[in-house]
Amino acid sequence: MDRVSDLPKDILQRILYFLSQEDAVRTSVLSKSWRDIWCTRSNLDFLEDSFKGSKQEFLSAVDTTLQRYCDQRLSLEKFHLSISVGRHLERESVSLLEKWIPLTATDVKELRLSIHSEYAPGFIELPLVVFETESLQHLHVEKFRMNRDAIPTIVLSKHLKKLHLQDVYIEDEIFQKIISSCPLIEALLVDSCRRLKNIRSDNLRRLKNFFFIGSKFDDESCSIEIYPPSLETIEIIYGNVSFHKGADFRNLNFLHLFGVKSSLDHLSSCQFPSLKRLTFLECGGLKESQIFINAPNILYFKYEGDFIPSISFATTSTEWKSEIHLKEGSLWFLTLNELLKSLSQSEISLVIDHADINQENIPVQDNGYNNNKPFAVESLGFHCHLSSFPSLLNAAFCICRPRIIGYHLYEGVIKFVGFMWKILMERESGNEDELMQLLFRDLEEASFEVKERDEEEWRRAPLSEFLINYQTSYKCRFALKWR
Repeated sequence: MDRVSDLPKDILQRILYFLSQEDAVRTSVLSKSWRDIWCTRSNLDFLEDSFKGSKQEFLSAVDTTLQRYCDQRLSLEKFHLSISVGRHLERESVSLLEKWIPLTATDVKELRLSIHSEYAPGFIELPLVVFETESLQHLHVEKFRMNRDAIPTIVLSKHLKKLHLQDVYIEDEIFQKIISSCPLIEALLVDSCRRLKNIRSDNLRRLKNFFFIGSKFDDESCSIEIYPPSLETIEIIYGNVSFHKGADFRNLNFLHLFGVKSSLDHLSSCQFPSLKRLTFLECGGLKESQIFINAPNILYFKYEGDFIPSISFATTSTEWKSEIHLKEGSLWFLTLNELLKSLSQSEISLVIDHADINQENIPVQDNGYNNNKPFAVESLGFHCHLSSFPSLLNAAFCICRPRIIGYHLYEGVIKFVGFMWKILMERESGNEDELMQLLFRDLEEASFEVKERDEEEWRRAPLSEFLINYQTSYKCRFALKWR
């Protein structure tokens, strides 16, 4: 018995809300109750790339459907249109956009417009009628140009909560006008927008999520000022961010900075009582800074770069993890000791990636460089040529004691296993050289572990099992137990 078809019409429409346009149309063959439901659902998705017909047929389908919704006064909450604009149909497509958008304007809460042009993004102007749609709560615009003529028509302030600008050509004045007219925005996403050089969000008192992607190749990165205490997540990629001195990010739980070149000194004076995750990836702004992070509830910290930053953390009352990925750079061991010390409250994972180390520049433990007990490290991974591995292992063991050692280059994993196995076997037989005796003098036990890619748990295994299966889906590592 088909009980679903007997459900009220509004519930059937709600079911269709979560289907694609194509799947919604297919439901018309299920039964009489479903036959026309798809024609009145409250969300429409018209994607030209997935339309099985000509360009003219696509334009006609969109035009007919929207006109029917308008004539029958059907409610439309969500409208997504992705359309290509060629040289021959450019004027027709743009004029239809100007016709279609007012047809959706009565009740539409989410509007996504994406244009694909034979020209560069930003060639086609966004129709001004978009800014007259007062019911909007979510606006996603992709690959349009926002013209100065739009400034007087911007009236999005009443309901807009999420604004997503993607690959849009927009100048500072227009952007700031939009922001100042929409104080209720909770999510602001700015992705690869052109001509935008400054972002200030001080009037967005309800902003919770801020996401920005710039370009690595821009001569001048976008300057960003953010300090609302309402923020919960901040993600900035290739932008220059300014944190106000003494700012209270009382609700921020995730901060991700990638490719930020501006100074981050003011982070030391900021308060992060709720911060759980913090990542700095390739941030040149850390190079000349000494940063103190006041985040007593931190759970995870990650740094990736070609230098070792000076970062310390406030005392925490919870267990937390840190991940350090060191890329090419020289003499990293001189400052790594201090970084590990500042992270010693956490469970540390360390990856050394193609570090530029010469054997003669690496200290060993009996030269007085590190008189303190080496720091405990959960895992130590190497991403380097095997010729550098002995030197890197020497340097790392001067300052840390890893529980796990792994090798991250597939091409050299067999040689890595052979090298480590040889060291451990010589240690057991008492035939290791003086340097290896020094490095492994407090090693109590070592074991070889493997797992298949679909397995969750590592397990001990004989070397022969790995050598037979490594070309399929086996992973390996060495587990070390220190005194």
